[in-house]
Amino acid sequence: MPLAACVTPPDTATVFASARGTGADDAYVVSGVAQEFEILRLLGVTMDSHARHVINGRSFDVLSVRDPATSATREVWFDISRIVGRGY
Repeated sequence: MPLAACVTPPDTATVFASARGTGADDAYVVSGVAQEFEILRLLGVTMDSHARHVINGRSFDVLSVRDPATSATREVWFDISRIVGRGY
């Protein structure tokens, strides 16, 4: 079995520290939906809506979120390219 098959995806703290989620070029590269929701929890926001975008062959979940303390809204981008097609 190739070594790459044994590599586990980065934990949520590593993913969270690696990006800001502000757009396609700064999206969080996640290993699943649960990791998306964990990042939203770390950001302290709640999801209002979801959209899927494909840009230059890469797939993204774009979540519209709201800060419950301020009611401010914004988008949080997640790169889901490595999980699309694996039952996602």
